Amino acid sequence: MKVAITSTDQTNISGKADECLKYWVYTIENKVVVNQEYIQLKEGQNLYNIFVDRAVEIFVHPIFEVDMLLTHDISALVTARLKEKRTVAFIIEETNIEEVLKQLIAGTLQGYIAEEQHNNCGH
Repeated sequence: MKVAITSTDQTNISGKADECLKYWVYTIENKVVVNQEYIQLKEGQNLYNIFVDRAVEIFVHPIFEVDMLLTHDISALVTARLKEKRTVAFIIEETNIEEVLKQLIAGTLQGYIAEEQHNNCGH
């Protein structure tokens, strides 16, 4: 499983996924992190621009290659587009990346699928 985490400072989970240009990407196999990579994208290569702004150059966003995106916030538009790419976005409150990884591997991470925030609004 590949997991991306929004992180503007390389230490904590931060920001809104729509605007994020910096991510940790982890590969987890058999409950062990086997690879990690910190990705820093160029200006204008955030998810919102890729999905909305037609002027942005076409490229394969690294988040399209992960199974799960962990973030503090994400829009309904970006959530839906990621789902089309087979990436599920989860909203979590925890900020410590190491703690999040431990909880994810243990199956105890608290959060919810991003689209559920829109479905629970009584609409």
